[in-house]
Amino acid sequence: MASMATMAASVHQPQGRNQRTPRGASSNKSRLGLATLGLATAAVWVGLRGHLTGPPAPLALAESASSELAFVVPLASGNWGILQCPSVRSSSQVARLAGYDAVPGGKPVADEDEVPMEQKKVRLRPGEETESMQFDRVAKKIRWLKQLKGKFVPVGAKPWNKHAFTKVCMQVRLMPKQAANTKIINQVTEELRRITGMHPRVVKAKHNVAKLGWRIGDNCGVAVSLFGPKMYDFLERMNTIILPRVRDFEGIYPNSIDNFGNFWMSLDSQEPFKELDELIDQRELVHSFDIGILNNCMTQPDGLALMQGYGFPFGETRPRKVKTKVKSFEKKKVEVKKRVR
Repeated sequence: MASMATMAASVHQPQGRNQRTPRGASSNKSRLGLATLGLATAAVWVGLRGHLTGPPAPLALAESASSELAFVVPLASGNWGILQCPSVRSSSQVARLAGYDAVPGGKPVADEDEVPMEQKKVRLRPGEETESMQFDRVAKKIRWLKQLKGKFVPVGAKPWNKHAFTKVCMQVRLMPKQAANTKIINQVTEELRRITGMHPRVVKAKHNVAKLGWRIGDNCGVAVSLFGPKMYDFLERMNTIILPRVRDFEGIYPNSIDNFGNFWMSLDSQEPFKELDELIDQRELVHSFDIGILNNCMTQPDGLALMQGYGFPFGETRPRKVKTKVKSFEKKKVEVKKRVR
């Protein structure tokens, strides 16, 4: 060690201004300095890691260090030692100070504050109510009815009445040119009469609708309403005959029930109705049927429970349609492309 110290002192001895050094002396001095530094580092390593001397460690021993890297390195004394490196940082110091300690390269971790898609608040459509809003509305109506005197109580279903079906509405909507055709009106009237057992009425337009071409007083469809035994007879046939004959039927949608518990659905053609098989050769028009099942439940959950208890086959909930806003210039581009084609 003394010789190494004297060698280092001789190497780093300052020179005077006028003292000249022979050519190649500077390169020799740098080489001696690097050799001295390497010997000093080896000596320090031997002093610190002397207890790790021994034969070369197997690979299992090198991998046994938890979350640390281990290497088998030769020492200056001719023996072997294990060099252990600190574990890789899972995140930067700034991130750790901010409270984020994740392993880089792993799967993305969702934020704890992020709300799942099922629990996100859904924007209500105009006139749509949540379940809590529906039950609050019924509670307000009960309080209002109890405040009234006997002779001022309005006629109709009351919230405390037993839940039951009140009416079934069935109608066929027609375009102006179709409704102006007498053969089509007679065909639709006969079809509804065979299905329901009652003679339907021709519906007249009450407003002017320029988009559909309707004028006040023009024929716009045929409709019929069922009450009492005929209503329950139709509901029984609907569950046992009509719905099983619907093509690709997977159950009716629970969210087709409105805020007051009434159910509305549409059938695309006359195929599900067995009563109309005899009229297939005389058919002038293939049209759809709109069916409405009304009750006195006043809330969507109560209406759903009533229909499930009666035996209606419900499937999965229909997904909500996402409305996407299209900018005006994008619409113009689409129109221009159509014109070019």
